Amino acid sequence: MLSGQWPGSALLPSSRQLAADLQLSRNTVNQVLQQLVAEGYIEGLPGRGYRVCELPEQYFQPVDTQLYADHSLSLNHYNLPLKHGPVNGTLQPGVPALQLFPYAIWQRLQQRHGNRAALHGFADPLGYLPLRQALVPYLRQSRQVVCDEHNILITAGAQQALFVAAKLVSRAGDSVLMETPGYPRLKQALQLCQLHITHLDAASTEGLNINALPSPCQAKALFLTPGHQYPLGGIMPLSQRLALLDWAKQHAIWLVEDDYDSEFQYRHRPVASLQGLAGGEGVLFAGSFSKTLFPALRLGYLVAPRAVIAQAAAIVQALHGDVALLPQAVLADFISEGHFGRHLRKMRRYYQQNKQLAIRILQQGLPQCRLHATEAGLHLVLEFPQPIDEGQLLAGLSLHGIKAQPLSRYIFSAAPRYGLVIGIANSSQAELAAALQQLVTLSRQALLEQT
Repeated sequence: MLSGQWPGSALLPSSRQLAADLQLSRNTVNQVLQQLVAEGYIEGLPGRGYRVCELPEQYFQPVDTQLYADHSLSLNHYNLPLKHGPVNGTLQPGVPALQLFPYAIWQRLQQRHGNRAALHGFADPLGYLPLRQALVPYLRQSRQVVCDEHNILITAGAQQALFVAAKLVSRAGDSVLMETPGYPRLKQALQLCQLHITHLDAASTEGLNINALPSPCQAKALFLTPGHQYPLGGIMPLSQRLALLDWAKQHAIWLVEDDYDSEFQYRHRPVASLQGLAGGEGVLFAGSFSKTLFPALRLGYLVAPRAVIAQAAAIVQALHGDVALLPQAVLADFISEGHFGRHLRKMRRYYQQNKQLAIRILQQGLPQCRLHATEAGLHLVLEFPQPIDEGQLLAGLSLHGIKAQPLSRYIFSAAPRYGLVIGIANSSQAELAAALQQLVTLSRQALLEQT
């Protein structure tokens, strides 16, 4: 029919004849004929068999791809990059020690909940209640967050929490503020919301420079990482936190606090959250389990004032529907039975040892370079004293399975800076040392070539 061998109104052979000619069972032929009827290619004639339908001539012709090339449909481009190259690798930032996760405990909890019919239906818009209840004492104790189970929204990862926060506090065309250096995926989420982004300097050891805060300011929100600036590691002192809260209140600006890895402070306890200092008002607090547990879990949360939490939940429903219940139930028990706390304590010691080893190797091998984010978190930043051929260095690292990220990826509007953001978590000490030695060798070559 597509080639025109069976023109419109032509009768097809009987199903018996087609089965014999094609050497197929008659049942198969009848199923095909019924499908062709359903799709409108043929019609059944009582007592006569099947007839080819009359359709426009071009309906049966091969698609002319040039036709669509000349008259292309419009698309909206957001300038969003896509992952490329190997997805995983050594020294990759943001990946915890996956080999040390207590999978046996997690599997046992999964088996406990796997046959619960209630976890395979629809969910509370805010998320699984026992998980929200388990999060309350953890957030209160570890980050002094003002919350209860009624103002915590479970999301499909922190990235979704940040996107929901952006949609909650702004509309397309509004202005928002974010840090530079900063989190690339946050910028992508803000671009997707079609917001005008102004970048504020956050490169000091104290994170965001509050002296650079605009006044007056028409922005709807400021997105920041005060507990451990990403990626340079600055920690905002209390006096500046309080000054920032006063500025935000004066200008009626929301603060969106991204608490991505505050659990891993190595010199002191995590500092109090902005949300807690503000009494829970005017601050949206986003968190994740990607770095404390594992990225593929895709669970996060957003703490918001009660006046807006329902709207935040409605945005998640429109965007994603329900967040999967089974992993929420498993995580709730993992937290409430103490496994989460024990795992955090174990991993804090492990990551501190890895970070100390990485600092020693990098300081010895590249003394002319500067290190950032040395006192907290799962990564280090190695900053070069001069420009390098970044593409050549990354290509060389990739050949050895090393997926450290270029510092330039995190710089948005300030003067260019050259370096590497290096994950220190997902490797044994032997693997970490070997990968870092290779990185040191290739970095030396890159610096010498530019000299």
